[in-house]
Amino acid sequence: MTVLVLGATGKTGRAVVDALAARGAKVRAASRTPAPSGIDGVEAVRFDWADPGTWREALRDVDALYVVGPYTEPGRPGLVRDLLAAAPGVGRVVLLSVLGVELLPDAIPMAVWEADVRDSGKEWTILRPNWFQQNFGEGFAASLRDEGRLALPAADAVVGFVDTRDIAEVAAAALTEDGHAGQVLVVTGPEALSHAQAVRTLGEAAGRELRYTALTAEQHVEALRAAGLDEGSVAWQRGLFQLIRDGRNAVVTDTVERVTGHPARPLRAYANEYAETWRVPAPAEQ
Repeated sequence: MTVLVLGATGKTGRAVVDALAARGAKVRAASRTPAPSGIDGVEAVRFDWADPGTWREALRDVDALYVVGPYTEPGRPGLVRDLLAAAPGVGRVVLLSVLGVELLPDAIPMAVWEADVRDSGKEWTILRPNWFQQNFGEGFAASLRDEGRLALPAADAVVGFVDTRDIAEVAAAALTEDGHAGQVLVVTGPEALSHAQAVRTLGEAAGRELRYTALTAEQHVEALRAAGLDEGSVAWQRGLFQLIRDGRNAVVTDTVERVTGHPARPLRAYANEYAETWRVPAPAEQ
């Protein structure tokens, strides 16, 4: 079968491409700036949510579709619906959503995307993952490495941080196997940790002290606005962190093991694997 992976250069998309290739599926890796993958059976194609002219070639002869929605087009909530309507040959769809989407229907776009996938007439599976472990190694890496701290409005609430490779393996199973249609799968890591515990784990792996600072919701909003985020994105982030503080992200499920056959990867394993990310670079020799 041929599977089109949208957002193929993103946090989950890269891993989904790898997981599908490992299963022997023919993969079309779609992004706005495609580059050869170097993996047998993986074809890089251009896809831009803002340019429907790129959709037809990307969708050609595709059997299944992994959808990471159009975050860059907040004013066009119907794009997922339009894409599915333009893909009559696609029989199976897996959508990346987010844990807690049903509690924030007016603040985050995934609620609309979920509804459009359910109404598409295709076999659908919706993934609602907890917060990514990879956020510590990508979005938060600079402050941890350069300042030795992470400041977020998560209080001391716990989160079932999940490795994106586990999300990807669940997605690959849903895309290539029968038995997952019509399911909403909550995908988490094997344990719930506070941000303070998580940062301490990263520091132990990196061999240095790393600290977590709890911001107030107001401090975080001010920082987001100062960074130039639009008000829609600010509302989205504010809502997601409110869910954390309310304990909504403390959930831990057996989805990864049940679907893939192996336990979910713990944060400590991720931290040990990428410990260099949070180490202070050695001074350059003069």
